[in-house]
Amino acid sequence: MNKYVLTFIGHGHEVPALDTYLLKFIARNPDVKYTNWEQLSDHVVDQYFTSDEDELNQANVVEYAGVDVVLQRDDEYRRKRLCVFDMDSTLIYQEVIELIAAYAGVEREVKKITDRAMNGELDFKQSLSQRVELLKGLPIEQLYSEIKPKLLMTKGVPELCKVLRHDGVRLAVLSGGFVPFAEYIKEQLGMDFFKANQLETDNETGQLTGKVLGEIVDGDLKATTLVELGRKFDIPIDSIMMVGDGANDLAAMGVAGFGIAWNAKPKVQQLAPGRLNSSTLLDLLFIMGYTQKEIDQKL
Repeated sequence: MNKYVLTFIGHGHEVPALDTYLLKFIARNPDVKYTNWEQLSDHVVDQYFTSDEDELNQANVVEYAGVDVVLQRDDEYRRKRLCVFDMDSTLIYQEVIELIAAYAGVEREVKKITDRAMNGELDFKQSLSQRVELLKGLPIEQLYSEIKPKLLMTKGVPELCKVLRHDGVRLAVLSGGFVPFAEYIKEQLGMDFFKANQLETDNETGQLTGKVLGEIVDGDLKATTLVELGRKFDIPIDSIMMVGDGANDLAAMGVAGFGIAWNAKPKVQQLAPGRLNSSTLLDLLFIMGYTQKEIDQKL
């Protein structure tokens, strides 16, 4: 018998009503046997159940309007020891390359390419190369000083990282964006590791060449790096979570113990192990089984 938990995260400040939902869920999954439930906060409830099925996942979930429903195993790995995050539109609200593009006057062209890449319509490496080519000739020092103050942390991110650091959880950012900004976010949040793309600069002019140095951080490299981080920190893969919004985060979600699509494009939400569409990334803690009381004590 396998143990599972359904986490219901309401988008308001009311406890989601479960009676009708649980009838629909058991109609779709007749092998389910409900056990106990626990209220984690004023808008979050855990419903525990058992099943003979070995591989129940997000595909077994029934949609619930205005509520995120996350299905996962109820085991020792629910509370992760390593959390890996995408940066753009996850840890921060913006896509950094779009901020740079606005500064360079090529915002519309870059955004079209970005949207197609994040929805899985374009190969990420090709799309990145196309976007970076549009930035050729920008002065690098002025660019970094101009963009960094404009980076806006996603609601709940500083508090999320504070609670996780308090509990000794390792934190990493793997970004298809660029080194100076990923490093800045890593330092701001007290994270343990970052990896991002390095923009090539002409040493004589101090301007961007329109090319990326070294290996591009795409979905495959994110997945490989996540596994390497598990080895580096001696953390089993089941104790690792990947959080991101783009198609290039799905491979890392697939190899991690669990993955969450954060306010992601529809295609990404369909393919991710779990999804979260609330207004604060602090809600990620409820998916890991934290109660509001625990969170408040650690902030």
